[in-house]
Amino acid sequence: MAQPETPRTARPRTGLLAALVGLALVTSSVVAVAQPASVVHAVTSAFTGDAGPPPPAAPPRPVAESDASGTLTTSPEAAEKQAALVEAEDTRITEITSGSPPSQVPYEVAGGPQSLPTTVLTARSRPYDLPALQRLGAAERAGDGAWVLIRSIVVAKGARLNLQEPGATLRMTSGPSGFASIVAFKGGLMLAGDADAPLTITSWDPTTQAPDTDSTDGRAYIRAIGAKMDVSRVTVTHLGFWSGRTGGLAWTGSSSAPTTGSMADSVVSGGHYGVFSSRTADLVLTDSTLQGNDLDGLLVHRESTRLTARNVTSVDNGRDGIAIVRGAEVITVTACTTSRNAGDGIRVDGSPLAVTATAGGASTARGSGYTVERSTSTDNAGTGILTMSADKVVISDNTVGGSADGIVVRGPAADARIAGNTVDAVGFAIAVRGGVTAASMRDNTVRSSAVGLHVTDSVADLGANTVTASRYGVSLVGDVSGTSVVANTLAGRGLAAVDLNRIDVAATADVTGNDDTRWVVDRDDVAYWTNYAQDHPLLLLWLLILLIPIAARIWFNRRKHRAVAHPYQNVAPGPAGSEALARTPLRLVHYDAPVTPEATAALPDELGATALLPVTRVTVVSGQGARR
Repeated sequence: MAQPETPRTARPRTGLLAALVGLALVTSSVVAVAQPASVVHAVTSAFTGDAGPPPPAAPPRPVAESDASGTLTTSPEAAEKQAALVEAEDTRITEITSGSPPSQVPYEVAGGPQSLPTTVLTARSRPYDLPALQRLGAAERAGDGAWVLIRSIVVAKGARLNLQEPGATLRMTSGPSGFASIVAFKGGLMLAGDADAPLTITSWDPTTQAPDTDSTDGRAYIRAIGAKMDVSRVTVTHLGFWSGRTGGLAWTGSSSAPTTGSMADSVVSGGHYGVFSSRTADLVLTDSTLQGNDLDGLLVHRESTRLTARNVTSVDNGRDGIAIVRGAEVITVTACTTSRNAGDGIRVDGSPLAVTATAGGASTARGSGYTVERSTSTDNAGTGILTMSADKVVISDNTVGGSADGIVVRGPAADARIAGNTVDAVGFAIAVRGGVTAASMRDNTVRSSAVGLHVTDSVADLGANTVTASRYGVSLVGDVSGTSVVANTLAGRGLAAVDLNRIDVAATADVTGNDDTRWVVDRDDVAYWTNYAQDHPLLLLWLLILLIPIAARIWFNRRKHRAVAHPYQNVAPGPAGSEALARTPLRLVHYDAPVTPEATAALPDELGATALLPVTRVTVVSGQGARR
């Protein structure tokens, strides 16, 4: 007996299946090009309930390439206003210091609508001091005995200003109506207190009778230009705005002469920058604290050479603890502490100022000669110690912990020595990446990490290191030809003590004499497959490609075999007017024998007295019409 036609759904189902497969392919391609590691990490974390070892960290954001860097949080209107104020300050100083002075004795330059007058100190044999500024009308005494600077000061060429006032407080006028500044232009400036009685310098808003905490309308600052500035036993708070040169306490050279000087036993807090250095030579910073500043604690900017920071503590700043940007060379950071900063603990960028020759004559060479030694970098939001495109880097005997990655050296770079460090990290303890040549990692101790020592597309000598890790003790990726991994002690539990699965086919590395007896190869739990998936991100993508068609096919099959009621289930054969037959369920019986009384008697009882009539023609009626 012919069956009713089924709806024509084969083509739509096939088209939908093809669309799903195409969607899977496109999705996998897009994800693979974007950030597969992060996607895999998110997927595996969702299944395991544990964040697990993170994917390689993206390069942190760059520090300011211009000293007019702006604040981290400000509106476009405030940014434009502050930039204009910096330009006005540049113009004011240039007009005062260019050409011959109009007088051989101190003189005054009028201010503008929102600018204080300026007192210019001319050259003389003895230095100026706060009582001298009071006699010139630039400073006055408050009722509580504090000194208040009510005018800006320019220390002209050949002049000296010594503010040596142990235990005193100098309040620099700073508010909506204008702000005071102290600028030494090719002169000398000394700020000093005593060990038990430091000199305190702060901005001061006359309307609120408190330090100026709003830098969006400009704020008091201290700056040396081509001069010598020495700061000793001074507490500096709430100075600076917008740019490095107006950032608070700034050593900045001129086109004809670098600035030099020192800072010792001092504290700088609440400023825009802590300390800013640009075009300086032989600047020495010792035994000082840079805390809670808007941007970097210490920013060593372009054309700063032979700067030394020793026993400097830089904590709780809004960007990096210590930042050394391109154009600065031969910088030494010794016994410093960087902690709880919003960026990196210590950041060195030796990138060339220009890629090719330029009309301005900017150097195309990488910076070199950076040393970070015996320092501590803990609990910073970025990397503990990071160097980029810097040659002749020495990172030795440091303690690093509490950051996503511990010590990272990024290329292109040459001759990096990483030795004697103690590192704890969430992700990579010590990593060399992106075209570093002649790198050395020796005698380091990695106490905890996901990946202990990591080399990507670089050449490094890894020897005599002691590593504890939860994923790989040593991991080599890409073109690492010439790399040696010799005589390291590797302990922990993870995929492999030494990971060689991802090096280039033609790459060769010397891996000998390593002690991995305390390493447990983890292959039987969720952590293993989680880490395996993170190292092979396309695995999950291909699984996605395969599972979507399989799931779609199963869904289609379930719909196809779903029970469908027969259209004539409640209609019995025979005359339509017979109620008895109408109540009799239809039951189809295949019967090949001739229809005889004997055959009729052998039929099932349910048919009762139903008569079987010879079938001469069958018409099937469906939604598509009648067909014979």
